[in-house]
Order: sequence, then structure tokens, then C-alpha cells
Amino acid sequence: MESLEFRLFSKIISKIPIKTRLQILFFRKFKRFINFDNPRTYNEKIQCKKIADRSELLTIGADKIKAKDFVKEIVPELYLPKMLWVGDSPESLDDLDLSTLPQDYVYKANHTSQTIEIIRHGKHLDKSKMKDLAKDWLKKDQSGALGEWAYENIPPRVFIEEYLEFNGHEPDDYKLYVFNGKVGFIQLDSGRFTSMTRNLYDANWEELGFEYHHPRCHPAPPKPEYIDEMIRIAEKIGQQYDFVRVDLYFYDGKVTFSELTMYSASGFLTMPDDWDLKIGDLWTQNYKVK
Repeated sequence: MESLEFRLFSKIISKIPIKTRLQILFFRKFKRFINFDNPRTYNEKIQCKKIADRSELLTIGADKIKAKDFVKEIVPELYLPKMLWVGDSPESLDDLDLSTLPQDYVYKANHTSQTIEIIRHGKHLDKSKMKDLAKDWLKKDQSGALGEWAYENIPPRVFIEEYLEFNGHEPDDYKLYVFNGKVGFIQLDSGRFTSMTRNLYDANWEELGFEYHHPRCHPAPPKPEYIDEMIRIAEKIGQQYDFVRVDLYFYDGKVTFSELTMYSASGFLTMPDDWDLKIGDLWTQNYKVK
């Protein structure tokens, strides 16, 4: 749950014009300003994308429901967690018969992040709790304070989807950063709900040798046999964008879709300055900030 302080800060700063707003947030994080005229780093280019890129595919990809159909058209063989129910208001839950749901499933919102409840072993939430979550989630506006335009026109929904069982373990989460149709680097998150580690690799599975936000796993996990397939899939999807992060799992012997991310960490990734530049060099932007 977001703190009252965060909600007040978000409400106030969202009223400031976007270029000034992003400069404030960027300086607050990095103690320097964005060079909008000649962006060079990865984090700067994410901020430019927020302002200048208005492709409708950003909205489609950011919508956790529409993104499923979108990627399925591009990569028909990609496995997608099954959709079990969709609603557009807390009241829509009145028509949901919990007895028709499986023992395990995931309750989510489609238009924002960090809105998820995992239900296991038939321990359903009370309808009143589900309605409270829906009421809170459906009010969220991720396009506001951080200027993430892709979320601005997504019709808010709550939905239930298939829970992927990984034999009692948390799945490894592969996040492939695709720049102009080519995978630039891969983020491997392991142990997300216990003791999380994060390792970074290039497309040849050479470890990049730095960490951000979470410690690296030592020794580094070896190259998975399916990573080339993940790269192929991510690059097919990535042809539609100048940058997109394609999140995948390997589930039941299949590469499986998680979600698309348009503005990874909202352009506030903490990394060594030289890597911020190196990764920025992978990304050619064909738009200018006015």
C-alpha cells in the first residue's frame, strides 16, 4: 500500500508541466539534469520517450490484457497464462462465482504496476476484500507523477488469470531489453519473494559484471538452453518498438509470456555511469523532445 506521503507528493508533482517534473525527479535521483537536446544515457532516453513517443502500440503493450492478444499475433507459439475473468468495476465482482475458479490463480489490475494478489490452495479472498482492492487499484493512474504516457488511455480493468505452478519454487524471471529490434541485455531475477538476486547479461550470456537494486547471485547462473528462443521471441516483439522490455518465463517446457514494459524502472535505474552510457548507445531514437 502506498504511503500517504507518497500519494500527496504524487498528486502535487503531477500538476507540474512534464519536462519540469521529470527534471525535478531526475535531479532528485541522480543529482544532475536531463539533456533533452542530446540524450545519451539509457535513463535520459527513457525520459525523452515519455514525452515524445506517442505510438498507440505503447498503450496496447502496457495494457496487461490487450498485450496478450498483441504478442500472440506476433508470436503464435508463445504460451500465455489463461484469462479466467475480467471486470471493470468493484460491482462486477458480484457476478463472479468463486466456486468456478481453480484452487490457484492470480488477481490483478491491467493498467498499472504492483497490483497483484496470488491465491493458493483455494484460499479465496472475501468478495468484500476483492472489491476493496478493485476500488483502490482502479483509481491508480500510472501516467501521472512519473509521466508514463502509455498508461494514460488504458481502460482500467481487474482480472483473474491462470497461476503458473513451478513445483513450489518462485520462477526465474527473464527481462529482455530490446533496442531497435535487438536484445541489448538480459536481466535475470531469481527468488523474487524470498531472497532476491539479479544478474545481468548481454545477448551472448556474458555477465555484465555490475549489480543494481539487488545483489548478484554467485556463481552466476549458467546459460539456459532456452535463452536463444527467448531472444528470438523478444526480438520479434521488439520490432514494433524503438525500446521495449519483454518479460518471459520458462514454464512446463515452454517459453511463457509475462508482460511488456515500456519504461523500465521509469528511467530511474541505478547503475554505474559508464553502463548508463553504454546501454544508451544501443538505442537510436527518431524523435525529439520539444
